[in-house]
Amino acid sequence: MAEKKINQRVMLSKRLIKESLTELLKTKGIHNLSVRLLCETAGINRTTFYKYYGSQYDVLAEMEEELLENIRTTLERGTAASDQEQIEAICAYLEQHIDSIRVLVGNNVDPDFPKKLFYLPQIRQMILERLGDRYDKEAQNYVYIFIVNGAYHLVREWVDRDSRRSFTEIAFLLEDLIDRICCRQTEN
Repeated sequence: MAEKKINQRVMLSKRLIKESLTELLKTKGIHNLSVRLLCETAGINRTTFYKYYGSQYDVLAEMEEELLENIRTTLERGTAASDQEQIEAICAYLEQHIDSIRVLVGNNVDPDFPKKLFYLPQIRQMILERLGDRYDKEAQNYVYIFIVNGAYHLVREWVDRDSRRSFTEIAFLLEDLIDRICCRQTEN
């Protein structure tokens, strides 16, 4: 029973820290935040903070990893779903967690975050299957990088807007663009 209480305390402290970081990052960049300010906002002492994290960057990194894990889980649950349904599920997840997504996308200190987000095996497989044998391996990689970076910046623009299209419209747009890039035959 005591262990359960400790785990709940840890989860509560971490949640308060993450929520406070999300709120603070709406008005300040990660480089302009101190652990002291983060702790004051979360209502915890610095000793508690340092029990779990070394810096505000560690909190952000944990938030990124949780996002990636949740998207992986979403994709794994939908393995029998169509590509469109999987893209829609990802967009729905992003919209449901828009505040933290905005923070992660806008204050990203990890230059590989877009790759981590869009290089998930399920997404890579979906795109490479659509490319088929139209290109050699090296060209496939170029096309894949092109699609992934475009998709990341499209999603980034979408989450940054206060007045934005629905997740179903964005999912359809992503699906359509991927389909056009991968499947349209070039004319000679």
